[in-house]
Amino acid sequence: MKNLTDVLTKEEIDKYFILKDYNSSSIIFNEGEKCNGISFVSSGQVLIVTSTYNEKEEIINVVNENEMFGDVLCFSTNPFYLGNVIAKKKTKILYLPIDNFYKISSINQNFLKYILNEISNKTLVIKNETKLLCHKNIKDRIIYYLNSQSKKFQSKEIQIGSVEKLANILSLPRPSVSRELSKLEKDNLIIKEKNVIKILF
Repeated sequence: MKNLTDVLTKEEIDKYFILKDYNSSSIIFNEGEKCNGISFVSSGQVLIVTSTYNEKEEIINVVNENEMFGDVLCFSTNPFYLGNVIAKKKTKILYLPIDNFYKISSINQNFLKYILNEISNKTLVIKNETKLLCHKNIKDRIIYYLNSQSKKFQSKEIQIGSVEKLANILSLPRPSVSRELSKLEKDNLIIKEKNVIKILF
């Protein structure tokens, strides 16, 4: 992902953006609060967290340095945060009010292209996740994911980090994923070596 400084001058950033500092665990926006602009994480990390009916906290999204949030929400017909936006650690946010977005987009086409590209990429990720979850069978879901990663990175060797991480991506229980991987390996469809899966299909 490009940095803001790749598409904007320092003068443009100083003129149109508001720099805000947050300490660790500070709430940046509350769940249900209206999103009136785009926020860029200049440094630090942000969590978007919601609570279940039994008050268990669930992380919706993690926003890292040089990433942004609010870009999809502020242009929607329902622009309200889906969870509390919290600073994971000491964090600096560059906040761009929606009116300033329109102003800067009218004079800087590279910035507009940058924002549209990021929104398009996020939409594509969501669509791919939806397609992944359409595969109800565990084997089908694993094979679909491995195949899509192979095409994305043009490699038959897929880095999965760990079985637990793979299970989280697939929204499946870790034991179920582990068992299915063993079956796929037994059927000579994959070779698993530590945190790498080599696909043979």
